[in-house]
Amino acid sequence: MVKKILLIFLLSSQLFALSSLELAKNIVNNSSKKTQLELLFSGQSYTDSNGNLDIDKISRILKTNSLLNLALKNSQSLRLNFKAKADAVLFFKIINDALNDAGYVYFIPTDLLLKDGEIDYTIQVESQYILDPGTFYTLLKSNSVYIKDIKRVGSYDYEYNLDFNKAKLKTNINLDLNVPKSLEKPLKDYVLSLKNASSLAIEANEADNWFPKVLFLDKNLNLIKGVKSEVKNNEFLETIPSGAVYAIISDMYSLDNIRRGLKITLKR
Repeated sequence: MVKKILLIFLLSSQLFALSSLELAKNIVNNSSKKTQLELLFSGQSYTDSNGNLDIDKISRILKTNSLLNLALKNSQSLRLNFKAKADAVLFFKIINDALNDAGYVYFIPTDLLLKDGEIDYTIQVESQYILDPGTFYTLLKSNSVYIKDIKRVGSYDYEYNLDFNKAKLKTNINLDLNVPKSLEKPLKDYVLSLKNASSLAIEANEADNWFPKVLFLDKNLNLIKGVKSEVKNNEFLETIPSGAVYAIISDMYSLDNIRRGLKITLKR
């Protein structure tokens, strides 16, 4: 009986999963291109090694066949909407980092709805380039976040439906216990594994003005504790809370406040 239920679940999941053709149609959103899209994608299934739609490959096919033009003649106000069921801290960390890496360093959040773990987040950005779905897919994939659907709902408006079920936090620094490490100016928040350490010590350069922001996350990437200071404090020492596996280290206002980097020590 259990096997039958599992089989039905798997079949229904496949039945309702978006096809490569359906995704391509949603991205292009132009009825006059229907025949061309069907010739390219009908009967084709472009998936990655995890069984998710390979949006990088789909995007490249669309661009090669002039069905997706990402370069605009003039800078435009673009609207990007992201929907997911996820932990808020993890969601914003991964989304904002991916947008930065895709070239969207400056953008304005315009709408945010949080309800029962569901996040609906909209940003506006001035750009001459539309976000490349393939590039964004690849950046999200590095954190095991996948795109379930992309819908073009206007000339410069796109909606992304995201899957955070297997999301993980990608660390960008590696520390040995009881060994202080001086780090260069961060281009993004420091993310580290706590490696069963008992406390975390951090020093900022005396010439900098650090306003500490340190988040402790558990193995499932849920926030356990956040330590934030609106007062300059170039020294930080905190006992690591029970169950914490990761730490995200930043500044309350701007990473420019720690342009000379930080010295971090994980104490046993």
